[in-house]
Amino acid sequence: MLTSNTSKPKTRRPRWLTSLLPRAYSSLYSRLLLVMALAVGGSFFLATSIWLASMHSEKESDALLSVEDLAISMAQTVLYFEGLPKTYQHIILDQQRNLGGSRFFLSVNEERIEYETIEDNPLKTRLISAYETAFRDRVGVRVRAIDVNFAYPDKLRVFNKDVLFSELPSRWVQNNLVLNPPAPLLVAQMQMSNGDWLYLASLMLPDPYVVEGIPPFTHEQLVFTLILSFILMLSSWFIVRWMTAPLRQLSEAASLLGRDIHQVPVPEKGTFEVRETARAFNLMQRRILAFISERNLLFSAISHDLKTPITRLRLRSELLDDPEARTKINQDLSELEHLVQGALELARGSDLNEPTSRMDVNALVHAIQEEVAVLNKTVHIDAPAQVQLIGRPIAFKRCLSNLIHNAVFYGSEAWITLNETPDAFLITILDNGPGVPEEELAHIFEPFVRLETSRNRNTGGHGLGMTIARNIVHTHGGSIQLKNEPGMGLKVDIQLDKA
Repeated sequence: MLTSNTSKPKTRRPRWLTSLLPRAYSSLYSRLLLVMALAVGGSFFLATSIWLASMHSEKESDALLSVEDLAISMAQTVLYFEGLPKTYQHIILDQQRNLGGSRFFLSVNEERIEYETIEDNPLKTRLISAYETAFRDRVGVRVRAIDVNFAYPDKLRVFNKDVLFSELPSRWVQNNLVLNPPAPLLVAQMQMSNGDWLYLASLMLPDPYVVEGIPPFTHEQLVFTLILSFILMLSSWFIVRWMTAPLRQLSEAASLLGRDIHQVPVPEKGTFEVRETARAFNLMQRRILAFISERNLLFSAISHDLKTPITRLRLRSELLDDPEARTKINQDLSELEHLVQGALELARGSDLNEPTSRMDVNALVHAIQEEVAVLNKTVHIDAPAQVQLIGRPIAFKRCLSNLIHNAVFYGSEAWITLNETPDAFLITILDNGPGVPEEELAHIFEPFVRLETSRNRNTGGHGLGMTIARNIVHTHGGSIQLKNEPGMGLKVDIQLDKA
């Protein structure tokens, strides 16, 4: 019976989603700040929209009530004038004008007066419709025709069409109907049963400017909104920074720990989760330091405990009468001693006890160049005057020395290139040797691997140089890559991220 196990594929983040977040929003601080800004900004925008909609609705309701009140007043005026003899109408109008303080300007004309109206908008249309409806409900068919619209005082004609409303005497209109800046006036003309046109002009109260249209933001509302938005964003930034500060310290400590184990413990402060994480981080650092100390003691003991019996065995082999047996025993002892020495060198190559400091990589490479020159080998260097790097000078020089000596051993020359980018240091080592078979590139960093089979342990190392070099690069937080360069030999690329 055959069975098949199907595992659920892992959920991967879509590439388009990752591309939406730029590098600036890759940290927890920036993402949390973005979420806070969107949440606060979104809620504030929603609340502001509801508030403005409520204010706009209230203004529209007040405007409609004002129009209906004007319609009722106008209907009563029409009914009053309908009951007066025509000779008395002008007397009443003169008295009404000379009294002053009236909300209306009234006149009776023989024909309808044309004037320039304000621009149309939805609210204006609703107000005119509400006025006509309320007026018709009270006067019925007594009025033959009705014309309602809005106009500015400096564009509104009265009487014989040559007089502007704004030119009328102050006691008539200037003191109570003309504002600065000018507000639209509601103008209603109704044809009475005798054929005359009753002319009425009045302000819309309490907000005479509402008929112009309600803007999304007034100047005061805009200033208030901007100030409140700034306060909310500043508060969000402060809160996010305060919350993520311990995490940022922990991240920096973790980055520095890879370069120097002897770091000051992380302050155990912040939220409960952050305190627990910092406490676990400090405990891990103490355990690593204890492990390194125990490892050093272990290798010191191994070095002492193994070298002593090897020396005794070598002395005893000299007492053997059989030369052939003595030679074989000495070869085995030499191989064992080389293995022990290689293991100790590998341990020292990964040593983290050396303190970090600022080092000039250019100076280290030139020092190795002088060492190689003694072997009649040539090293070409292409580098800036100074390449400053934080690291362990002794260990890093050993790393470069292993790689450069390896390059000139398999080739007659080596080319060293140092480059610095905004984010990393790049070191390239190229030789003109035979290169490395492609199938062997993956194994070249393994301990005790030597690709040159003709070499013996007396003429060249223990197969640990590349392993030590890789370990040192890793302890500096970098990466190392090998590849065969066409037309040349082996190319080593080292990249060290800037702290």
